[in-house]
Amino acid sequence: MRAWLLLILLLASVVCRAEEPRPLQVMTDLWPPFRMLKEDGQLQGLDIDLLDELSRRTGLRFEVHRAPWARGLAALEQGTADMMTGLARTPERERYIQYLDAPYYACSPRFYASPALAMRLRDYAALHELRIGYVLESVYFQPFDDDQGLKKVGVSNESQLLGMLTRGRIDALVGTDCQVDYALLDPRLAGRIVKAAYQPEARTELYIGFSRKRLERMPQLAAALESLLREGWVANAALRYQPVVAHQ
Repeated sequence: MRAWLLLILLLASVVCRAEEPRPLQVMTDLWPPFRMLKEDGQLQGLDIDLLDELSRRTGLRFEVHRAPWARGLAALEQGTADMMTGLARTPERERYIQYLDAPYYACSPRFYASPALAMRLRDYAALHELRIGYVLESVYFQPFDDDQGLKKVGVSNESQLLGMLTRGRIDALVGTDCQVDYALLDPRLAGRIVKAAYQPEARTELYIGFSRKRLERMPQLAAALESLLREGWVANAALRYQPVVAHQ
């Protein structure tokens, strides 16, 4: 009798594991304070908090994979990953990404340079004299994104840009204020890099996006995110990352 009971429990366990949905594959890269690396190698930040809460409310599981931003986008295009957070919305990306309807956060594109240069950088025309660093496959604003007359230097992530700027390999960098302002809290960068006087009249809304080849669980996640936004959960979660991100 006991043997039969153990067999039944074993079979039930196997069936449960077989019915358990696979975890959603999430591609990302470091982008403080949305995605940051802890001392133990794990990720933390506003986007990670958001995924944890979405998992708690939906029962969905996420496996987060760190890779250069361009590689993450390629994984969505190829259908080898499910989703990404922190995505700007563009017609080009919409060919292979289905965005959740509502953005969950918003930042502003800004230029950064040494204090002396930042004061002189007062309008868009001044950009044509500079070597400007940017992150490959990132979206900032028009006409900058499509301006072939600018001397742009593309790299994999914002931390590279900050290092290049301090070493004089570029004259200025473009980034979103949410991320770069947070990075500039580092005492090693204090006073060496500041915002330029020129401020584009643009806003970068951040979305969760799914590969169009892997949309099965998107409706469930969309409903949960809508509830979080309606409750003000994201805005409250952002307060943990003061003084920068909480200015939404």
